[in-house]
Amino acid sequence: MSNWRAGPGHRVFLPNTNIAREVVDRHINAGGGDRPAIVWDGGQWTYAQLRSEALRFAAGLRALGVLRGAKIVIRSRNAPQACVAVLAAYYLGAVAVWANSLLTEDELSYIVENSEARFAVTTSHLSETLLNLKRRGLLDEVIILDSGESEADRGFEFVKKLGQDSFEPVDTSAEDPAFMLYSSGTTGRPKGILHAHRWVVAVGDPVKIQMEYQPDHVVFTPGEFSFMGTFGHAFMFPLYAGCTIALFGERPVPEQVIAAIMKHRVSIFISVPTFYRTLLANPGLRDSFMAAKLHRVISTGEPLGAAVYEKWMAEYGTPLFDVYGVSEVEVLIGNGPANPVKPGSMGTKLVGMKITLLNDRLEEVAVGEPGVLMIHRSDPGLFLGYYRQPEKWKNQHRGDWFYTGDVMYRDKDGYYWGSGREDDLFKSRGYFLSPQEIEDAILKHPVVAEAAVVGLPDETLGNKVAAYVVLRANAKYENFEQELIEFLRPTLAAFKLPKSVTIMQALPKNPVGKILRRALREPKL
Repeated sequence: MSNWRAGPGHRVFLPNTNIAREVVDRHINAGGGDRPAIVWDGGQWTYAQLRSEALRFAAGLRALGVLRGAKIVIRSRNAPQACVAVLAAYYLGAVAVWANSLLTEDELSYIVENSEARFAVTTSHLSETLLNLKRRGLLDEVIILDSGESEADRGFEFVKKLGQDSFEPVDTSAEDPAFMLYSSGTTGRPKGILHAHRWVVAVGDPVKIQMEYQPDHVVFTPGEFSFMGTFGHAFMFPLYAGCTIALFGERPVPEQVIAAIMKHRVSIFISVPTFYRTLLANPGLRDSFMAAKLHRVISTGEPLGAAVYEKWMAEYGTPLFDVYGVSEVEVLIGNGPANPVKPGSMGTKLVGMKITLLNDRLEEVAVGEPGVLMIHRSDPGLFLGYYRQPEKWKNQHRGDWFYTGDVMYRDKDGYYWGSGREDDLFKSRGYFLSPQEIEDAILKHPVVAEAAVVGLPDETLGNKVAAYVVLRANAKYENFEQELIEFLRPTLAAFKLPKSVTIMQALPKNPVGKILRRALREPKL
């Protein structure tokens, strides 16, 4: 079985662990309160200032009725006030529930109802959808992070003024719920992935070793913190290590991202493979990116691939480390400065992680043999469960093992190599997508009889969303592809919309009538 020892003092947490105390208070208590914690275009907060802001906001939330265990939806680009809201939730013993800024009202309403949240924080340009949910009675309060100080504004500063001068954080248990992210599942509806406070130590310790975060590092991502990889590697774990995090509140246009890297003197940059492929496809960006003199860059969200890595190293030379994880933990396997990179490999197991590769008899496979990556249910980094979906939690287990569905093999040096998934889920632009969710939306179109969605390899997107449809008898459309995409736009986030739509006479099926998505993915000879 894989070596699970993490070394003295690593992955060890107290019974009353709280993430905010680990990522903020611990550094202040050690004399680091004056170090910068967060920087952005409009200013910066030291660790001491960040704690003060979070405690004042927590006190205001309590005055509004947010109690221990309450769920708070956070829908925002990476703004400093959103970071404060997350930490305030930890101090309150509440649960921060991330919601991606691209989600539609239908998708958001599901998250709000499933999470049982009655409070939400957002920014003004994203507020209308949540305000609609409040008008529908699904939310009690929507706090606008960049709004004014008046009661009518319900803004960040207004909430801070509601609280007491002193606020005593809740003494949470390491097992208490801390945050939740939503990820698409095989049933077509997202799963609420609920994590405990112990997560920050259990996963943060291996990441600090893997990435060698240092207090003088400035860590930056253009990706939203609603995505598990960036939430961990670019927000929680850098603060846990005492670094500075730089915030970017816009959509990731390469020129603007590079300008932010330069302005904030970033040393570690994190993004999805799509961003690195975009840089490689635009040689004019090379000189400005290289001028930033980054220590290293990290690729997360989907496999980087050997070709992209080799081209990157030939053209840029900045150390590039691919990492692999699942939202139910964060990172499990990765490359890092301590070990040589094998192009195309996901790297080695992070220290102490309780993982292995098993066959369908739950036997560990030999070196070089494919197996499904499994996480032992005793691993302290593993999530608490799928919120209000116990059957999904049960279905993901094989005995004492949590089933990831990812097939890979391990070489003699301990490097892991991905072979794909056992099911039909795929990633596009770094997002995990469920074909069934998109198919269900397509089938709502009045002339669609059948639909299948697959991910087809794409150099820029990783995979493009490809839809195959069978129309009802006698249905005729001259520009059906555009018609369908416009039909889907109100109900699906932009990254879920098909990039191609193919009309077919019939979909491939197995003898019992199940659609064979695999046949649609196979190249046509």
